[in-house]
Amino acid sequence: MAGEDETLPPRPAAPPNRRIGALSGNTKGISTTADTSAEAAPDVSTNANSDQNPDPRSAPAGPSEENAAAASAPDITLPHVGELESASDDAIVDPSEAVLESIDLDTWKWPEFFAFALTRMQEIFPTGGIPRGIGPVREYVTGDNDFRPLTIDREKWPAIDEDWTTVGDVLANTHTDAWLVTRGGVALAEEYAWPMKPARQHMLFSVSKSIVATVIGALADAGLLRTTDLVTTHVPALAKSGYVGATIRDLLDMRSGIKFSEEYLKEGSEIRALFEAVDFAPRTATSAKGIKNFLSRLTSDREHGSAFVYRSCETDVLAWIAEAVTGQPFSIVASEYVWSRIGAAHAAQVCQDRWGGSIADGAISATLRDLARFGEMIARGGTTDNGERVLSSEWVDDVFTGTEDSAKIFAASPSGRSYPGGMYRSQFWLPSASRDVVIGIGIHGQMLYIDRATQTVGVKLSSDPEPVSLAAQHGTLAMFEAIAEAVPTTGRTPADPAPTEAAARNAAQSASPVVPTAAASARPTAAASADPSIGSPEAESAEALAAEAGPAAVAPADAVAAAATSVESVPADTLPAPAEAAPVAPAPADPAPAAPAAADPASGDPASAAPVPPASDSAPPAAAPPEATTSAAAPQTPPLPGTQAAPLVGQNTLY
Repeated sequence: MAGEDETLPPRPAAPPNRRIGALSGNTKGISTTADTSAEAAPDVSTNANSDQNPDPRSAPAGPSEENAAAASAPDITLPHVGELESASDDAIVDPSEAVLESIDLDTWKWPEFFAFALTRMQEIFPTGGIPRGIGPVREYVTGDNDFRPLTIDREKWPAIDEDWTTVGDVLANTHTDAWLVTRGGVALAEEYAWPMKPARQHMLFSVSKSIVATVIGALADAGLLRTTDLVTTHVPALAKSGYVGATIRDLLDMRSGIKFSEEYLKEGSEIRALFEAVDFAPRTATSAKGIKNFLSRLTSDREHGSAFVYRSCETDVLAWIAEAVTGQPFSIVASEYVWSRIGAAHAAQVCQDRWGGSIADGAISATLRDLARFGEMIARGGTTDNGERVLSSEWVDDVFTGTEDSAKIFAASPSGRSYPGGMYRSQFWLPSASRDVVIGIGIHGQMLYIDRATQTVGVKLSSDPEPVSLAAQHGTLAMFEAIAEAVPTTGRTPADPAPTEAAARNAAQSASPVVPTAAASARPTAAASADPSIGSPEAESAEALAAEAGPAAVAPADAVAAAATSVESVPADTLPAPAEAAPVAPAPADPAPAAPAAADPASGDPASAAPVPPASDSAPPAAAPPEATTSAAAPQTPPLPGTQAAPLVGQNTLY
């Protein structure tokens, strides 16, 4: 791969085998002052099909495709992974605009455009911004670890390709766009492949479901709903649909009786009809007018609360309920109750249909690190690193443990054969009973891994042309498990706040790098940049930084320029809420820090108790939102072995 000059081909007859074998942790950046507002990419090719730049992987277009391909394929050369080089003032060419001109509702899933489109959904679809709020960013210390040599457990996860034996094999063969593993404020490993970047939002597909269910949990904690409530109590528009008699808990666990097929490649399936309704697939004369119109047409074919059947439509109804109980768009509700409280550095966004409905089941986009921050909140039992409570510990415990029949119901489903001993609870997957782990899974290779026992969080964002690959799912899961087992734990519990960034950095400077295991040598995957401007916000234009906040929050250019003093975040106080939105229902307030005993859920102190214990699904709603608690400062724990003080952004990036 290295050294090749890969030309963007016309649409191939077969998907190209896009492997990330050259994925590495460090490349040269743009170091000149004049270049810091542009994104580096190779020069424009004069002929996309020239003899000098053949693409051995592409098949000739058929007679009926030649004219369309010539008209649609941009005359550019896309960068190879790992081939980014420094450029002079007049040599920087960004193919982004040329690629975008060829992407539309019909072509965004073409293999040659797919990876790029997943980082540019706001350019293709209407989106609603999910603002990050005005709180502090949860910072990371960058670690130097090479986990590629680690052996993965193929016996536990038998669907793994027989040729994959190490972490490196999984990364190289699963269309990796970016991946990250964190623990206790340390980014143990973090890499990006073009066109993904630290500040770019990537489509999460069905990992979005876990975020939506968490928003529902926060609303339940605030007393705005109960999981035993009937769906039609909050959304009367569904009173003539198959959702009559279904509860919110039925939707959270995907145990409603709704007739719905999740066969993505099957013509006539309900998921295909959903895609048509929201313009993810070409519309027909009978297509529903948006997500809400589609949901109102669904019928039931079994009793609610019975079997587990994976249905994306359930999540969209949950988002509709969130809007109904707050009177606000889902994007604003998600920000107010979750995203603005996890220490996110950037806004997230959710695609919308042309009628303004949120496609919440699989169209949320977020940056790599922000998704890890969300996962860390879950791993800590619903609190942030400084002890602020976002979600009740009862809700989180219920996600990890389920109810008596959760595992039994799951085992009887087709998914039970893929994840023996697992279950599905509140739109998270428990892959097996052997570890205290839940995961979020998205088609095309997305995964959020949360190991509560070791406080390890893993994120992998991908652009696999195939919607579902059990081999890739098992391989990614085995990869994260191998890393979680390889890195020694620090002994902190989920209730303990993570070390502050400054303390972690100071300790990291005096810590000696140690190999994660005997099987993996601790050679750096990335070296610190010599130029302080590389990887900083100065390296991106002020307009690009402002655009990341989404339509719901756009900052003035001068305000964004001032934000360059922050390493990773765009201060949200420069990002006003949309003018048309009314004030959102208040999220749980943050009182003054409490004593350690008050922050301990096991202490029985009402201050730390959740108003609506989700495990029972029967408690009445509380009159007041849950109170945030702050643990007393614990003795600072040194960061994990193999860490170093380094810039927070661009340190381990390819682009």
